[in-house]
Amino acid sequence: MKVNRFGRYTTAAIVIGGIIGTYFFSRPRKNTLKTPLDKKRQDKVDRNLVTPANATFGIVWSAIYVGTVALAIHQAMPSQLQNPRYHKAQSWLRLNYLSTAIFGYFFAKSDKKSRIGAAITTISMLPAAIGLHRALEIGQTDVKGAEHILRKFISLYTGWLTAATAVSATTLVQEAGYAREPDEAKKWALGLLPVTTGIGAAVSNRLNDPYYLITLITALTGIAVKQKDQNREISVLAGTLSTYLLGIFAKKIKEESSYFQAEVV
Repeated sequence: MKVNRFGRYTTAAIVIGGIIGTYFFSRPRKNTLKTPLDKKRQDKVDRNLVTPANATFGIVWSAIYVGTVALAIHQAMPSQLQNPRYHKAQSWLRLNYLSTAIFGYFFAKSDKKSRIGAAITTISMLPAAIGLHRALEIGQTDVKGAEHILRKFISLYTGWLTAATAVSATTLVQEAGYAREPDEAKKWALGLLPVTTGIGAAVSNRLNDPYYLITLITALTGIAVKQKDQNREISVLAGTLSTYLLGIFAKKIKEESSYFQAEVV
């Protein structure tokens, strides 16, 4: 396996640069909701009933970014230059975090074209994240040490993009002029949430990765919290689906723990 050390450094730079760029493009501004433009933007977000509570984004992305930066640094270390999984992940890491920077650029703007651009970019990131997940052989190959821990952040990233794809699909539908009225938006959300949950459960099983479900569970919980006063039906449904996925996650972790115990014995 031919290894390009400079290529590993380039990958690390792209990942870290993409994250920093996204932060500066989309970081909260002072007095964010005090201008008519930003208030209008928040209203657009709130109209999308499958969007989690705002605090959810900060918590999830912070965890994903910290873990991914650590992985980017780890894959560039001399001890990892012969790691075949990191070798296969190079192009996928670069693609994902160049896309992240592009998303940040669109997200920083409030016009319709930028909202559509951000939604399309987000949807395109999901297959790229799954490609990265597969390249790292998560759920396929058992590894130890730092790589074992750091790969889990890619699981979180992929699960979160599954939830974000549902949000972005709703944005595109609404920008096209559908599901805008409160009753229509509620029907859309009540139909989309079970579909997204079912897809998430199937993908988790296909990837053999229970940790993928964590951020999807978090997203559903965030929706339940956000809608608890305005749309109780959506809140109850999101909470129920979150509990369902939590049950799947707990079962998978228990099975995984039993397997490792059997291996040790």
